[in-house]
Amino acid sequence: MISCREIIKLPSLTKLTTVAGKSGLDRLVRWVHFIDLPDVIPWVQGGELLIITGIGLNGDENKLKEIVQGIIKKKLAGLIVNIGPYIKKVPTEVINLADQAGFPIFELPWEVKLIEVTKEICGHIVMKQTEQRSVKDFLEQLLLCPLENPEVLIQRAAYYGYDLAKAHQVAIVSPTRLTEFLQGRKAKDEKALIALKLRFEQIIQEVLMIHGRKILQMLWADNVVLLMPYENESAGVQQNIDILSEVLERITNKMPGLVVTAGLGGRFESLEAARQSYLQALKVLRFAELKTTSKSIYAYEQLGVYKLLFEIEPEKLARYYQEVMEPIQTYDNKQQMDMASTLFVYFEENCNAVKTAKRLFVHRNTLDYRLKKIEEITGRSLDDPYDRLTLQLGVIVGSEMFPNKLQK
Repeated sequence: MISCREIIKLPSLTKLTTVAGKSGLDRLVRWVHFIDLPDVIPWVQGGELLIITGIGLNGDENKLKEIVQGIIKKKLAGLIVNIGPYIKKVPTEVINLADQAGFPIFELPWEVKLIEVTKEICGHIVMKQTEQRSVKDFLEQLLLCPLENPEVLIQRAAYYGYDLAKAHQVAIVSPTRLTEFLQGRKAKDEKALIALKLRFEQIIQEVLMIHGRKILQMLWADNVVLLMPYENESAGVQQNIDILSEVLERITNKMPGLVVTAGLGGRFESLEAARQSYLQALKVLRFAELKTTSKSIYAYEQLGVYKLLFEIEPEKLARYYQEVMEPIQTYDNKQQMDMASTLFVYFEENCNAVKTAKRLFVHRNTLDYRLKKIEEITGRSLDDPYDRLTLQLGVIVGSEMFPNKLQK
């Protein structure tokens, strides 16, 4: 879909003037309708950009106000008023009403041919829909399926102005606790969910346009997947992190209450490696779910030891966890204690006993007792660098495999 903001930039609409509802220019336009009946409400469904000349209103400003009230209630995208013999200008009362609702109203001079306007808007909508379907199609082929012919994908992307011959990395922008957010907005039906996802995707597009970045993206399940150019090997990941930071900030401002996380996969130069970057971005999001800090963007290249653990077979990690942490889990189960999560918090607080005790809401002496008991149970000393590293890796593996047992 496209927004009212995009439509007013079309060549045939250079004489279009926004007279009300500028805060609503990001409303999405599903289609354009030209209707000149005294009562247009039964003939619209929502999402349309309506065009009227006022021929059926007989100069009655109250009827125009009723129409605007009705189409606002029906959630239309906006209204274009063809200024001429039937409506000289949009009344102040109607402008105030639209401003309050953030509903865009435009004035179009009489001499502009409406057939050219509707033709260009509809053509642009169809073109954008076709491009979006094509982009999603070859992103699905690139990231979700075995890649058979990368050259064909490169050519298809080039048709729309995307250069896939350069280095890229995959980013995934993911809303968390989406169900809670929808319940808070009392949005219960599928239509509301689709509208939210489209708005979510559009906000991302807006930021990319501001930066002049032409980036392939698709809406996949609840997430938006981006194929971001990695233009500079030394600063590429930070450049993309900065853009994603702006994306998340804009989403927070436009959709208050929606919590969003972004994960960046590794850099790749050949399209055959694109799927690996996508899988890395998914792993990064999984990692982000386990963290208790407020950081909202994580890059695979910056995960340190976690990056190594992600590449180890789960069975080997399970055996390591069992060797290192199983004695603690067994003790906890028998004694109804919580030594495993104590160790988790202790390492998260960088072995700072004061901060650990405060976070666990226990006395410092209680914490000291627990740490000594852990050393006794495991046969490893927290003062010994090798033993401490062994236990810390056990905790890290446990946080990946059994997060509910470890996090506090």
